[in-house]
Amino acid sequence: MALAHNYRPNIDGLRAVAVLLVVIFHAFPDEAWLPGGFVGVDVFFVISGYLISKILFSEIEQHRFSLASFYGRRIRRIFPALAVCLAVVLAYGFVVLMPSQLAQLGKQVFFGASFLSNFALLSESGYFDSAATSKPLLHLWSLGIEEQFYILWPPLLWIAFKLKVAIGRLIVGLLVASFAINIALSLTDTSSDFYLPFSRFWELLAGAALAWRPDINLKAGLKHVISLAGLATILMSARLFSPEMSFPGWLALLPVAGSAAIILASSDAVVNKNILSSRLAVSIGLISYPLYLWHWPLIAFSYVIRGKPPTLLMAFGIVIASLLLAWTTYRFIERPVRLSSSRSQCTQVVAACLAVLGTCGLAVWVTGGVPQRFSDSRDLDKINAATLDATYAPTNGMNVLEYDSRGYSIVAQIGQGARKVVLAGNSTMFHYGPRLQQLADEGRLAVHAYLVTGPACPLVPGVIARDEFANCATVANRLSALVRREKVQTVVIGPHYWPRKNAFIEREGKSIPLDGGEEGRRAFYANLEDYVRELELNATVYLVLGAPQSPTSLNPQRMVTRGITGFRVDPNAQKSVPTADLRAVYAQHDADLRAVAERTGAKLLDAFPDVCGNGETCSPFFGAREPKFTDGVHLRPVFVREHLHFLDFFIDVVLGVVSH
Repeated sequence: MALAHNYRPNIDGLRAVAVLLVVIFHAFPDEAWLPGGFVGVDVFFVISGYLISKILFSEIEQHRFSLASFYGRRIRRIFPALAVCLAVVLAYGFVVLMPSQLAQLGKQVFFGASFLSNFALLSESGYFDSAATSKPLLHLWSLGIEEQFYILWPPLLWIAFKLKVAIGRLIVGLLVASFAINIALSLTDTSSDFYLPFSRFWELLAGAALAWRPDINLKAGLKHVISLAGLATILMSARLFSPEMSFPGWLALLPVAGSAAIILASSDAVVNKNILSSRLAVSIGLISYPLYLWHWPLIAFSYVIRGKPPTLLMAFGIVIASLLLAWTTYRFIERPVRLSSSRSQCTQVVAACLAVLGTCGLAVWVTGGVPQRFSDSRDLDKINAATLDATYAPTNGMNVLEYDSRGYSIVAQIGQGARKVVLAGNSTMFHYGPRLQQLADEGRLAVHAYLVTGPACPLVPGVIARDEFANCATVANRLSALVRREKVQTVVIGPHYWPRKNAFIEREGKSIPLDGGEEGRRAFYANLEDYVRELELNATVYLVLGAPQSPTSLNPQRMVTRGITGFRVDPNAQKSVPTADLRAVYAQHDADLRAVAERTGAKLLDAFPDVCGNGETCSPFFGAREPKFTDGVHLRPVFVREHLHFLDFFIDVVLGVVSH
């Protein structure tokens, strides 16, 4: 085993590759230049495992190892830049975020400072969780995994050396076990596979294996080939992978193997010497850590302030600003702390700073985002309350038959009437749950009602999603089985049929992309028509026309005007919307749906009048100027309970149950 841990500039060059892949992936998602740029994180894992393990092996063998010294170095290396980033992000959030958003940012700061972001994000990875672009500290999940590894790895190594355990076998055994966990979770729970440390440790252990290996005398030509193949593998992964693929799983082998190949090839390989050791690559590599820290908060805040992605020019500006902030942080924060002669004092100070920041984040979280920041907060309180209604969980009176804790699949039942009714669809069909509960509480629910729902799931057989909503394909099968098994008399299929963009539909032996093209649309409604006919063998079928939605006009999150220096409630964003404009959103869908109903005999239902009335405009408010919606699509339960009546005619005792 080689004990020396001399500086290798090409490792910093490899860091540059890793961070640039991630930054380009995040900053330019619509351009899809590097749709798999997230593999840069995997490159970081291998580098980190290699460098830290090499130092650990050397110090332990030379009897110089100290846990206190090791963790002191980690604190001085990681904490200063992180503390500055957390402080700036929290302070800026205090100025520009609504209370509900600031509360979530406080939570992110707390878990980020605790190096537990990966666990927090795993617990939040359901459909109704806020979008990634609204989380300025989302990227700290990878830092959490690294630090969790370094809590366990040094003492484990020290014990193994003391007990004279074969270190090579230990590394291989742990690597294989972690990789096996990764593969198992990739088949059963992709979110856990992505965020859990034990399914990621194999990537750091791959670096550790390189650090432990005996010196291998490779021929110069072979070194060149290995380094070229390694870089090509990483870049190919970044270009060909996409977020819709199951990752890490087997796919992570490519960037991990590519990184390992570059490290194995040594400093004098052609790629390492001429590309990765270049002045530019090394310079970017030296600031890779603060660059990683800064780039995502800038991107996320641009989404929050604008309510939409940054323009291409703005994205380039964000990248430049990230580079400047990274260099400033490296030059004036990182290096002075790392090179300080007062190491013990620096360690204590930066650790205390991070602890204080974590405590501040916790305080902001538990106080609900410090709403006392605003003197006249009556309208803001109502808007803020609306944004907090974003979760549609089964009501207390429902008997949950099947439930995915992340909200991807729900089968629930309520009521004990003689007639059996199923309400099926996506989250906009589950809107009706609070109304069912209201009628049940008042003793007016006349039916035995089931809800079969899946978020963002079109209730059409043959739809194949290639992202976290892949199990949408099972919802239609569940509905068919339930209708037959329980002898259901009435089926209501909810609105918003068009599926997510990363989906295909199988029709007549073909797999057709559902990307808005004419062929996909025709196949989609043809499958729906076939499915309606199948259901009509056992039940009466109702189809719900498209419901009102608007990402801006009806969305309470857009009822404030944000700027770089703050925000205010915007009266212009609270005006009524022309009903014709809202109807136009689903004009094609409703026309297709009417055609399906005409050919099959299915009946049509329309929730539009309940939400907007019968006038020419639709108000975003009800009652004492309470927002109807929690976002641009989903209605608030408090509105649904008293105002969504379009199904009452056959489930409400007071109205008299119509025979259908």
